[in-house]
Amino acid sequence: MTTLLPQLLSPIDATRRHLTPYRAVLCGLVVLAAAAFVVSATDSDFGYGPGDLAVWLAVAVGVSAVVSYACAGVLRVPPNSDSWLITGLILFFVLPGGSEDTAVATVAVGAAIAAASKYVLAWRRRLIVNPAVAGAIGCYALAYAGVEGISFPFWWVAAEPLLVPMIVVGAIVVTLIREWRMALVFIGASLVTIGLVELVRGGQDLSTWIVSSPMLFVAAIMLPEPLTSPATGIHRLVYAALVGALMHCQYTVAITDAYTLAFVPEVALLVGCLYAFAVRLVSGTARRVPLDVVTLPVADRTYAVRGEPVGAPASFRAGQWSSVSVPRWSAPVWSGSRRVFSFVSAPRQQPVEFGFTVAATPSAYKAALVEGTARRAYVDNIGGDFVLPRAFPSTGSVVLIASGIGITPFVSMVRELVQTVSDGDLSRLTVVHVLRDHRRAVYADDLDSARAANARVVTVDAPKLADGIDDPARLEDLLGPVAAGAHYYVSGTPAFVERTSAAIRRLDGSTRTQPWRVHADSFSGY
Repeated sequence: MTTLLPQLLSPIDATRRHLTPYRAVLCGLVVLAAAAFVVSATDSDFGYGPGDLAVWLAVAVGVSAVVSYACAGVLRVPPNSDSWLITGLILFFVLPGGSEDTAVATVAVGAAIAAASKYVLAWRRRLIVNPAVAGAIGCYALAYAGVEGISFPFWWVAAEPLLVPMIVVGAIVVTLIREWRMALVFIGASLVTIGLVELVRGGQDLSTWIVSSPMLFVAAIMLPEPLTSPATGIHRLVYAALVGALMHCQYTVAITDAYTLAFVPEVALLVGCLYAFAVRLVSGTARRVPLDVVTLPVADRTYAVRGEPVGAPASFRAGQWSSVSVPRWSAPVWSGSRRVFSFVSAPRQQPVEFGFTVAATPSAYKAALVEGTARRAYVDNIGGDFVLPRAFPSTGSVVLIASGIGITPFVSMVRELVQTVSDGDLSRLTVVHVLRDHRRAVYADDLDSARAANARVVTVDAPKLADGIDDPARLEDLLGPVAAGAHYYVSGTPAFVERTSAAIRRLDGSTRTQPWRVHADSFSGY
């Protein structure tokens, strides 16, 4: 029974190893588009025929591609491979509808605005607004101004025949990208707001709201966009609640006697993007950081990427992750150009360092780094809450448990602690590193530094344990004495994290009532 959940989740984990979040969203949009074509061909009441959908899809994707590559060519910056296609597919569901005379022009203009916004609406080469939101807002503003031939975004994805496909696709996408918490907060805020609106105004039941609102599409596809949403837990929840409440509040703001601003979905998402941008400005992570990189082997099929920042260095906390892109002109759509790595280097340490392993046949992204053809990388985003308690090590105890390359965030933590702890005493720290193969042992010098500072450091070569420590007795043997109230950090593959976290809760029963003391960071690998 103790391993039932990891076994049930293993197909999802296997899928995650091949699907980055961007690929998961892309696949979800493709499946949803296929469902729309099926509905349009079989449901005479749907309102749009397959021919209409085909034209809209071709225009949305085609214009998004052409304008993206044109802007990238002017600025001499290769575009990220999947972004233009995802943007085009989103706008396919958002912009057209209503009048046949305006649908194609609206899609073309919206897609062009969206693609250009990636290069225009940017702060130090970092996106401010979700490109699809920028395209929808552009059409909204032009239609509001009375520009002939342009209509308001119609959000035709919120159609009753597409409700079931949207629920299924949305649930799968949110599961694959691990965004259930944010999606549920958004949906919860939406439902509470709808309830308050109905109490005040009435006129519609809940089912009408759900069918006619693009709530599920926004929750699964648009809200989690990583570069334009907050990157830390509390702010992500505030962002989700803010967008959900504004999107369904039915409130308008008088701008002039002739113009009022309504919080339609695209306006609510714009406010959310601006909130996220403000958070990034305050935290110092609002800009894109170019790196001149060199990749070096450090163990069997394991590499360190070291990058010298071009300009000011990246600002982060030990244990946080970074979204690192290596855009290439030759990258096809399915060959992603962005990956998420934990920092290995300590904050303020130069050069910036990341670590990764490769499969027998590395992905095109990792191959470009390993072979040295990628000399310039970009830190696009920084975030995560996988950080040590601020009071540690002066108070409290911490246990770090990693499998394989999952040790990387812990190395950043150890390096910072060794550098900053005034008395050099890390006796409150326990580090356990589980290896599937001793040839992949890494960062031994850093672990030795922690051991020299009185930390308990255990390295174990155990292939079976590399998939998860599910025996509390074995875990207790590895950890040794652990002080009451300790915080546990688990890093590795999803299976390792699930099994080991479950064993921690059985070993230390107090974590069941204090779940915030168990921190998890999964490395899907791709």
